[in-house]
Amino acid sequence: MENPYQLDFMQRLRDMLPEHLSLADQIAEILNISPDSAYRRIRGETAVSVDEAITLCNHYKIPIAVFTDEIKGLVNFKYVAPEGTRASFLKHIEMIHVASDALLNNDDRHMIYAAIDAPVFQHFAFEPLARFKMHFWMREIEGIPDFKSHYDPMDVDNALIDYAKKIYQTYLMLPSDEIWPDDIMHTTLRQIIYYWEADYFASIDDALLILDNLQQLVQHAEEMAALSCKLVPGDKSKQRYAEFNLYQSDVLLGNNTILTESGGRITSYISHMTYNILATNSTRYAHETKNWLKRIMTKSNLISGIAEKNRRRYFKSLLKQIDQTRERLTTST
Repeated sequence: MENPYQLDFMQRLRDMLPEHLSLADQIAEILNISPDSAYRRIRGETAVSVDEAITLCNHYKIPIAVFTDEIKGLVNFKYVAPEGTRASFLKHIEMIHVASDALLNNDDRHMIYAAIDAPVFQHFAFEPLARFKMHFWMREIEGIPDFKSHYDPMDVDNALIDYAKKIYQTYLMLPSDEIWPDDIMHTTLRQIIYYWEADYFASIDDALLILDNLQQLVQHAEEMAALSCKLVPGDKSKQRYAEFNLYQSDVLLGNNTILTESGGRITSYISHMTYNILATNSTRYAHETKNWLKRIMTKSNLISGIAEKNRRRYFKSLLKQIDQTRERLTTST
């Protein structure tokens, strides 16, 4: 009898392979079996043994759970393991680029982003800010050792900045609903203060430049919210890109939670270890996450397109937090 899980698994492997590669040849090589035996497994005529399934899953880096129904309360996540190296951090940024770029293949793409820190996509629109965030994540969170004795934005490889720019370009094309709390600036402001109090900035100008970028991010987000669409910072023509809906939330969110949908595929992402991301394609978990996000949105204030008074009040508060940090730094010199 044909095993539907095995057939689905083989289809997943087929979808992962470049078109010029034969699935049968690949399986035959990996399992050290004949091509005819590989074809019988692909067609479901011969059952894949437990050992063979594990070998294939390990080779293609997919969970063995693809052979079973989803179990309530049990979810498989994937992430880029932090290894304390620049190479592992680059893999993390590459993962964001690949995942976001893949969404553009379908017209029904959409993202919901519940943020405790300004979305990474928006950080990447401003190069000095992008360099600071990645510098902090690599040096302080991942513990990569080869940084200068004082903050130098050029310690962040240009390859990372190139990816950051590409990621922002995909963000412009991705319709999104974003949920921002009142303290969304807190994390980045605390990171700036940390470097300042540790005497890690060589000059106060380094810190002020990042604060200026953060201010530009807030002002740009307000401009996008007013028009309910995404824009390129500094574009005087105000060319409009994807839809942008912004919700101001009083609910404590806990962590960054992202849900993407494209071409019938739904993926959930949650933040862990500060900047890293856990990702899963579990349909059950995704629908539970989506229901949670929708509940948060119903309890939040839509401030894009409408509610001009509330929108101005909200962004004025964010700018005030940045000004207070700027004043704190300048008066302590």
